[in-house]
Parts: sequence; structure tokens; C-alpha cells
Amino acid sequence: MKFEKISVVIPTYNEAENIKKIIPRIDKILKDYDYEILVVDDSSPDGTAKIAKRLSKQYPVRVLKREKKLGLASAILHGFKNANGDVLGVIDADLQHPPEYMKEFIRAIEGGYDIAIGSRYIEGGRVEGWSWTRKMVSKGAIMLAKPLIRGVKDPISGYFFLKKDVIEGVEFNPTGYKLSLEILVKGKWERAKEIPYTFKERRIGKSKLDKKEIFKYLKLLCNLYEYRIKKVFK
Repeated sequence: MKFEKISVVIPTYNEAENIKKIIPRIDKILKDYDYEILVVDDSSPDGTAKIAKRLSKQYPVRVLKREKKLGLASAILHGFKNANGDVLGVIDADLQHPPEYMKEFIRAIEGGYDIAIGSRYIEGGRVEGWSWTRKMVSKGAIMLAKPLIRGVKDPISGYFFLKKDVIEGVEFNPTGYKLSLEILVKGKWERAKEIPYTFKERRIGKSKLDKKEIFKYLKLLCNLYEYRIKKVFK
């Protein structure tokens, strides 16, 4: 099944150096498709939005600038709501998600899957450069989410593509940066495919994971468990 257009959302905050690199790489991978890139920038003080606008003269880029830092998950949803594609994807700007896997995601959607998820935790997937502590935090986060989504090994992946139909008409309450988990819990899907990829070590810039984001994730889990319980007893 072929789709008319693909929209790739890149949420950004202080990614001026990385945005210069990732947009040409995405273009190289998707040049045979009708596609657009939506850079959703939360008023980065380093000029990320200006650089993205400059790149829009050469590549099919639209820049959606928000007035302040409002969070990763809400940035992705903002991009999805403004997208023209019938296939939607999200990728981090920091190059920890290599764009070269995008064709595999798109082929999975074309093959009848509703969601294609980049997975670090199935055979062939791995993580580069993480400390033991960071690995344990990630595994713990997945373990806490496991009862919500059975059969998906990496439900908190930030690298995924989906059919637009999956989220149309669904009310989301984005908290923190794990939108994929909320989509898997609330979205309208039947078939998901996990695609192994190597999560790269960040070369430029600073990781956005901190204690505040961990707290937001726990809040998201509480909201989703409450949602699931209400749905069962409705």
C-alpha cells in the first residue's frame, strides 16, 4: 500500500548544530518519497528555528515555533496536528535516532502495520554509550509500562512511524517525553511492528533526561493506568 505523503516531525530545543546535519540526511533517505519535515521548536535560544528556516529554502521543511519550552510530547503532537501526511513519523534532532532506518519503518506501514517502532530491546537492537545507571532507568521504565502494553518490547521508544488514522479523534494528555506509550495505550491500532535499531550516543548538546522528566514519566504512568482501569469498568 502506497501513501500520498509522509510527514516527519522533529521536536527541537537547542539543537542548532544537530539540525544542520539531520535534515540533509533525512532528505537523502526520503528523496524518492513525497515528504515534509516539520521542525517544532520551543523558542530555542541558540537559534535552532532560524537555521531550520534557512534550510527550508533547500529542503521541504516547515518550522513551527512555539513561544516557550512546553515539552517534547506536546511538541510532537503539535507537529502531528499540523502535518499534511497520511503517514506520520517522529525522530529526535540529536542524531541518536539514525535516519537511515526510516525506510524500514515506511515499508512496514506500507506492508499493513499501523505502527512501526524503533526498538532497542529486540534481537538486533542495542544502545551505544549508556552507563549502567542509565540502562537500569530505561529497563525499569519499560517494566513499569509492561502491563499496559503487552507484546511490545520497547513501548517508550521515541523513534516511530504510524498511520495518521491511529491518532485521529483520540484525546491525548501529553506528559513528559514518552508520547509513544500514550499512543500505544489510547491509539486506534491493531498491528505494530518493532524494528531493531542502534540508539546512538549523543555527540553534540546535552541530554534532556533529568529527575524532573523521570517524575513526569511516573505521572504519565499513573494517568495511563487510571485510563485503562476506567475503560475496563466503563
